[in-house]
Amino acid sequence: MLHRSTVRGPLALVVALCACSPSVGNVGGTDAAVATDTPILDAGADPTDVQQPPIDTGRTGCVATVARGHEMTNALCSNGIDDDCNGYVDCADFGCSRNAAVTVCGAVVDAGSPVDAGSPPVDVPPGTVGPSGGSVDLLRFAVFGDMRPQNENDTAAWPTTVVRSVMTGVASTGAQFGVATGDYMFANLPSIVNAQIDLLLGAEANFPGHIFHALGNHECTGASASNCPLGNEMPNIVGFLNRLAPGYGAPYYDFVVGTRLGDAHFILTAPNAWNPAQQAWLTAALARSARYTFVAAHQPPGRLDAPGSTAIEASIAARTGGVTLRMYGHTHEYRHVSANVVITGNAGAPLASATGSYGFTVVSQRSDGNIVVTAYDVGTPPMVADSFVLTPAGAITR
Repeated sequence: MLHRSTVRGPLALVVALCACSPSVGNVGGTDAAVATDTPILDAGADPTDVQQPPIDTGRTGCVATVARGHEMTNALCSNGIDDDCNGYVDCADFGCSRNAAVTVCGAVVDAGSPVDAGSPPVDVPPGTVGPSGGSVDLLRFAVFGDMRPQNENDTAAWPTTVVRSVMTGVASTGAQFGVATGDYMFANLPSIVNAQIDLLLGAEANFPGHIFHALGNHECTGASASNCPLGNEMPNIVGFLNRLAPGYGAPYYDFVVGTRLGDAHFILTAPNAWNPAQQAWLTAALARSARYTFVAAHQPPGRLDAPGSTAIEASIAARTGGVTLRMYGHTHEYRHVSANVVITGNAGAPLASATGSYGFTVVSQRSDGNIVVTAYDVGTPPMVADSFVLTPAGAITR
């Protein structure tokens, strides 16, 4: 039986955001520079049924009265004002039109309280996965991350050839969609951020499925310990929100893919955009019941220098029933860290080891309900580098 999917972000949470200042630390021996908050103009978003970025982000000359993504009450959604300065006014903002608490915008399609729970949403036909999730027979998706140049603002050295090889390899496996674990750029100027996103999207076009992007530290200031809780501190996070994760209202979000063996719930956190709103959202997301739960966070256990990493790991550890698979990047390698923990940071950035290989990971649902995790090195065809099997609760099995 196919299940209806929902996308869930911070849209139903009204929680005060902290006004944390981004910090700068050391990344791979190089101090990341901080740039001014300059708006980035959209230069081509995914033309699927998702809230597209406006041509003008709406920030120039706009005075926000609520935090980004928090234009989400009947009063704010009917006053004719872009209250959170994200470029969308009233019901054109997903915070209004896809929020079950807002009634002035009509029926809610995707806010965790579907109008018709018996069928897939209109933008996700049965058997496909799009920006709002979807429905498939048996799950098969790819995981990859860390596609950036070695040096800041060196767009000429963005790893186009490697990332294209990764995407071509992913396409050859029959994956239905992809989950990217962060770090798509190394830049601090709006024009260079946009140029590197152009290269990313061009390379990703070699894979026909939808790609869900999680935020990395390079989508904040670049420093591992940096924090961008408001979503406007750097051109990096503005570019990420407008072009790599449009329509979700924040750099963290979740979605559901229905399968004939039960729902798979995907939770994409943002350790470098940490605030009380994200903690409240994460608590609620982890409380959701699903047969499979997949969690992505950029920094892996053992590298918990991002502001939200410790809290994210504690929340995962506290979840009753555990999670199926925890997916990370940040260190430029593939590594099966422990039973249900993998690092997939080998999709283009300089490798952590001279003996490492570029590649990607594919996660497949077996007909017995267990999950097969297979790591591939790029090549023609891609070569299997590792494989293991997990139960829905995240225990190693056969």
